Amino acid sequence: MGPINTISLVMRRLKDDWQLMVSIFLGILVATTLMSGAPVYLDALERQSIVGSVDSAVARFSDTYLTIITETDFVPVEVQAIQDTNDVYLEAIERNVAPIHIGTKRHIRMSFHTVSLPSESTPGAPAGRIAEGFFQNYSGIEDHVTFLAGGSASDSVKRGTQGPLVEAIISDVLAQEFDGLSVGDVVVLTPSVADPSRVSARIVGIFQPTDPTGDYWQGDAEPFVNPRVPDPEGGESTRQPLVLGMFLTENALVQAVGSAFPGAVVDSSWYGSVDKEILKTWSSGEMRWRMDGLTEELALSLPGSFVRSGITVLLVEFERSSFLASVPLLLLMTVMGVTVVYFLFMIVSYLAPARESDIALFRSRGTGMYRLLRLYLIEGSILTLVAVAIAPFLALLAVSLSGTLPYFNNVTGGSLLPVAFNWVPFVTALGAGLLCLLVFVVPGVLGARAGLIVHKLRSSRPPSVPFVQRYYIDIGLLAIGGVLFWELQARGELVSGGLFDQPDVNEALLVAPVLFLLVVALLFFRIFPMFVRYIGGESQSLVDRIATVTLIALVLALAVREIRADDRTGWIPQGAILAGVAAAYYATARADSWKFRVLGLLAQAALIALFIWSEPIDPEQSSVLFAASIAVTLIVPLQLLYYALTAFARRAPVWVSMTLWHMARNPLQYSWLILLLVLVSGIGILATTVGATLDRSYEERIRYEVGADVRVSGLPAYFGRRDGGIKNIYGSLDGVDTLSLALRSGGRVGSGDQGVPFSLLALESEGFDVWYRDDFSTVPLNNLLAQLGRQDPVEPILIPENATQIRIWANPAEYYQLVFLWIVLQDQTGRTRIVTMQELGFPGWHLMSANLPDDMVGPLRVLAIQINEPGFGAVGTVGSAVFDNLHAVIGSTGEEVLLDDFENNLDWIPLATSAIRSDELALVSDVVHDGESAAWFSFGKETNRGTRGFRRASGNGRIPVIASSSFARAAGASRGSVLIVGVSAGLVPIEVVDVVEYFPTMDPIGGGFLIFDLPTLLSYVNGLNPIAEAGVNEFFLSADDDDGLKVFRQVSALVRNQGHVTGAQPELEALEQNPLITAGWRAMVIAAMLIIVFTAGLGYVVYLLAFTERSIGEMAALRSLGLSSKQTAGLIGLEHLMVAFIGLGIGTWAGFQMSRMMVSAVTLTDSGGRVLPPFVLTTDWTIMGPLYGVLLLIFVGALYSLGRRMIHLDLHRLSRFEG
Repeated sequence: MGPINTISLVMRRLKDDWQLMVSIFLGILVATTLMSGAPVYLDALERQSIVGSVDSAVARFSDTYLTIITETDFVPVEVQAIQDTNDVYLEAIERNVAPIHIGTKRHIRMSFHTVSLPSESTPGAPAGRIAEGFFQNYSGIEDHVTFLAGGSASDSVKRGTQGPLVEAIISDVLAQEFDGLSVGDVVVLTPSVADPSRVSARIVGIFQPTDPTGDYWQGDAEPFVNPRVPDPEGGESTRQPLVLGMFLTENALVQAVGSAFPGAVVDSSWYGSVDKEILKTWSSGEMRWRMDGLTEELALSLPGSFVRSGITVLLVEFERSSFLASVPLLLLMTVMGVTVVYFLFMIVSYLAPARESDIALFRSRGTGMYRLLRLYLIEGSILTLVAVAIAPFLALLAVSLSGTLPYFNNVTGGSLLPVAFNWVPFVTALGAGLLCLLVFVVPGVLGARAGLIVHKLRSSRPPSVPFVQRYYIDIGLLAIGGVLFWELQARGELVSGGLFDQPDVNEALLVAPVLFLLVVALLFFRIFPMFVRYIGGESQSLVDRIATVTLIALVLALAVREIRADDRTGWIPQGAILAGVAAAYYATARADSWKFRVLGLLAQAALIALFIWSEPIDPEQSSVLFAASIAVTLIVPLQLLYYALTAFARRAPVWVSMTLWHMARNPLQYSWLILLLVLVSGIGILATTVGATLDRSYEERIRYEVGADVRVSGLPAYFGRRDGGIKNIYGSLDGVDTLSLALRSGGRVGSGDQGVPFSLLALESEGFDVWYRDDFSTVPLNNLLAQLGRQDPVEPILIPENATQIRIWANPAEYYQLVFLWIVLQDQTGRTRIVTMQELGFPGWHLMSANLPDDMVGPLRVLAIQINEPGFGAVGTVGSAVFDNLHAVIGSTGEEVLLDDFENNLDWIPLATSAIRSDELALVSDVVHDGESAAWFSFGKETNRGTRGFRRASGNGRIPVIASSSFARAAGASRGSVLIVGVSAGLVPIEVVDVVEYFPTMDPIGGGFLIFDLPTLLSYVNGLNPIAEAGVNEFFLSADDDDGLKVFRQVSALVRNQGHVTGAQPELEALEQNPLITAGWRAMVIAAMLIIVFTAGLGYVVYLLAFTERSIGEMAALRSLGLSSKQTAGLIGLEHLMVAFIGLGIGTWAGFQMSRMMVSAVTLTDSGGRVLPPFVLTTDWTIMGPLYGVLLLIFVGALYSLGRRMIHLDLHRLSRFEG
């Protein structure tokens, strides 16, 4: 067969099978386009994300955030050294980041020296006052300052009386600070007072920065023009002393300092400005290698140098977040790619049988395998080369145009996505083309090995076992899948760590979703014949398998559970019942008469009911035991259903019986289609479920972290004083609806330091407006918070506003050395104070008094009465004392006003000192000073931060709290539990009123958390320890509709660096602008839907075409035997729609299971940790519902066309043809 004959044969074969060939070409084109477009799409999203990240960083800070700052120390003060270091820097910039570099400013600065100020600067100032100062130079400063006096410094260096004399300029703030320096004053700089080396500087100009927050000053001129002594603890230096930083020209600084201080060195810094527009065109990889190259080159050329830039910080944040965000996209693309390749394989598999007769004829006439291989290679190459040539351009165009989709409006503004025209899509398309060529050639060549006789045998008697079952390929895939899913469950994520903590994707786990779908479908093929025979009432072998597996699994699960519990025989009674079920089932299956079958079914039902009674179904038990317990209850219903189907099959219409018979005879003919439908429906569920779940999860993470519209946290102690300032200032901002104060802290369970640690949040339970999800607790949020204030509080005792003294009668049981009496007071602002009385004294009634502080805002209230003794822990003196008639004295009249006479009701309770109450408070009538009764207080050796006593409270005095379930497990607590917990101010008695799983802003990991009512907790702890008074360190703001961003900006401007401000709306807007998180996934969902419609629709049509070619003779025979048109339509419709529904149903179920596992693996925070709150599996049915509708329309339309063709068969022509 010559080349011309081969080519003409190939073209003729392509023309004869044009329908399948077009389908194959479209499959190859879609596969190569998808695979070549994947890296293009991810790269485009990354580039667009970089644009958004740069713009966001500049918006949050300024353009100077991107400035490349290079610092080096110990540069010799020599002309050549200064010039050489500058040349090295500029050369490194030119070689590495020249495209974005738009100019450099150099700052040269000496170390701190001793400065002698002129004595005549300020009248009365000490002569020659000594201060700290230094010389510095900042290039171009003259253009960015406004001179208030004098002018610029020159390069002039003169010989002075005390060393070289140079000209310097200083800021007005320094001039005022250092004894009112003015133009003409001379200061002298020296390493130390004892050092004879001197440099004199004449002040020739006093200035102010023109734009103190401008880019020239890196956003803040203060460190340059008004330097301060660094904070030794590394904190803010704004409260540190100023240093006299004088600006000289570079030549003057080098000449004067170099000559006066031989061997002197300076620090040099370069501020390289960056063109952000060019930077946004770089990929993250280019940013990385350029910045790394700059750092490495400068580190070698300028030893000890250090390069820092917001670019590096932005890059680290971007690489981690973009990597984690791209993992779900990569996962979806992998599944889509494998599905398209399988679609191609299915179409080719339908082509091979259609050509079996031709191939058998070739083989019978001596054509060798090599020639057949060449024939298939030429055919495949023609199709593949055309697709490979077109695919990269289609991918680039599609990716670029995707930027105009509505999903990208917030990202691109309706513009095209930025795509890079490089070799990657072409190489990827070539690789995909080779794979498609392999898929095209292999099935045909393998099918060509059989001869004409084998072809006839296969046509007359189809194989009953496919090769995947014959060689146990499905079992092998199941084993591989089990290993992958075990690894996935063990890791909990698709991301794995690499060297130097660089994250990477575990490529093997990316195929887990496809493998899961394949295994589900292939395993279904093993039971599909049994399922068809069961539906047709032919065999109940399906029920036999279910019963056998269920009973064995139950016995093994029970035995393992009991053996683990050290009870080796505990499973035997239930095992005996299950053995009885098995025996009854066997007898029923073997019974010939209905009477024995009924008795067998009743016996099974009774034994199963007995088993369920002895072993109730519990979702909390092991998954195997739970699933098997449910399955055992289905054994009898499945048998009853089989008997009903058997009866129905005898009376069913002929088209139903024929359908079931035809499907049972050759169930393997539907395998490829069912597998395709499983894959496409699984992809659809995966895309819409993972996408919707991740969208919801991202939003809920933000709302969980913020809690309200705006959250301000990390406030210093002075900021959160309870004087109403926060509510007055922030609650009155425009757009603020409600403001709730909070205190965030931590503590430990118990009175010691070894208890379980936990975090706590105290909030204003009344009117607390916070985002909350129903599954966080079994009780609605409003009901939860209402429980925190369920106990009616007893108001502190009010002291008359004009009182000056507070008194109480005391009678200790004996003399207690160094035991003092304290009264804890609270003023109108909520601040607390201790007033100290004298020692308790000797036994016997005596009056104790103390003056009321006059700097507290009245009227004052009494919170607690305490006794204090030096020492902490269980070292207190054990004893008791009786108290009576707490009263205040009016200063102007001396009138005594009774506050509490301790008669009848005792609205006081002892302070908590330990888990076991050792202190006691009671009314006594035998030892009183006045009236019927007095308060007797007995105290043990345990103390609460050194104090004991009693406070105002009602009931049991315990503070109600809401606990996390993790806290409950760690502390062994539950609803109603009473505990002692230690917080920073002391021990607090609590009662757990409810248990929740999660609460906004709180992490339940470890020891969990507790939620308190803020006023209740502060009243207790501040009354317990006023010295360490607790205050608000956090607050939540809810905004009016659409005012969240406005409120966030107002609050940020007020708080500044005193706390951390987070806003839900800004975070959500940033989320919407990240194409890798939202828009990128949504666009891929649309692409997935198009691929699903293409592969499922075209695959179903090709399947029907193959069915037509294969079954047209059978249908003609049935029609000739009298099968009516309606019966023909019913037969075709029932058979093929049942196949479609089976495939879609299995795929949908498998898709949900796969989605749950995959979402668990890809939902990670930017730092790679677990997300809070946990995700809720959500499916976007607005996409999935219409998709099912479109597929159903395609299926019905194709069946309608097939039915018309079968109904209008020309039987006479077919009979002549068959003959």
